[in-house]
Amino acid sequence: MDWNKALELAYIAPNADCHLIVVGECKDGQPFCYEDNFSIDKIGEDSFTVSLEVSGLFPFDKLEHVSFIEFSFKARGILYYTYVEFLQLELKKTICYLTLSIPEDLQQHQNRQHNRAKLSLRTPITLQIVGIRGLSSRKGVAFTGQLLDISAGGLSFVTTNRLFYPLFLEFSFILSGFPGPITAYGEIIRVTNFSNDSYRVAAKFRHMPESILQEIDKYCTLQ
Repeated sequence: MDWNKALELAYIAPNADCHLIVVGECKDGQPFCYEDNFSIDKIGEDSFTVSLEVSGLFPFDKLEHVSFIEFSFKARGILYYTYVEFLQLELKKTICYLTLSIPEDLQQHQNRQHNRAKLSLRTPITLQIVGIRGLSSRKGVAFTGQLLDISAGGLSFVTTNRLFYPLFLEFSFILSGFPGPITAYGEIIRVTNFSNDSYRVAAKFRHMPESILQEIDKYCTLQ
């Protein structure tokens, strides 16, 4: 789909939600990786601006330069995505504005949509590195994190331990109201900074019994 068609269908419009993944380099030479949901602010002929309300630390304080940005949004259950060029960054009071180039084409990806449950209460999760790329090896030292959300497709959690794609993990946790403890396995698909000393990690379930996935999907549907 091209950009003008998305505008015509009102898939892209002021105040609509979108998602950005920003990859670049920090001022100290370390990799910079950030993702969040933004709101489309205004759309011009050659550029468009998205905004994010910032509470606490400004997420781009450490950013030295941008390598690439992925812009994406969902419409009618389909994910549309494309690379855009970074043009300008501006902070007004507590609102961060990013001006981006207009892309020509939007790629689309349609996948099974799982119900996702966000966990408002603190839900501890115990983790162990058990291999890489879905292949098991020896179990590593157990460490802990906080489960953020879950679906039949995977989960995300926060930890102070630096992890990276494509480590293969074992997860152990208990969901409030779930029939019993869960032991699951999954491969890391994304790691982003959560705070100064912690990371948000997203993982996709691998080698999971269908019966457990169905129970997780049922749990998420009822939340």
